[in-house]
Amino acid sequence: MGKFLRWVGIVLMGLTAAFTIMGGAGTTCVALNPTGYEGKFDAIADVQWLYIFFVIATIAIGVLMAWATYALVKRKPSAYRTTLIGLVLGIVIGGFHMAVSRSLRESGSSMPVDMVVYTTVLTLVVFLLFRIPGVWEKVDFTQAGP
Repeated sequence: MGKFLRWVGIVLMGLTAAFTIMGGAGTTCVALNPTGYEGKFDAIADVQWLYIFFVIATIAIGVLMAWATYALVKRKPSAYRTTLIGLVLGIVIGGFHMAVSRSLRESGSSMPVDMVVYTTVLTLVVFLLFRIPGVWEKVDFTQAGP
């Protein structure tokens, strides 16, 4: 059961990393040309620099998450800590991105950032549940593999 849970965590972390990188890359179009979409993103033009920051930060966090996924697979000593750092950073930056988007856009929408943040929260909850002592003994990401 421990091996199965371990792989569930690794797959979930990998998916979260992929969603985060794709979310950051997907924001590039709006960040670089906020007025080019029939007025839907005109309010973003005033804070274009912030959206460029969101692109860079989100992609960097996604790369950190991808590295954490690799470290989990290879059972690196810092894998679990790196995973938590990446997930928390993803929630903080993604949550801020959601709040800004909702306040600026007429529709009040912040999609697709929402799904990236919700996936990141789910992954963080799963990894925090892994720290329950009985579970941790079975899925311990710090034990060297065979």
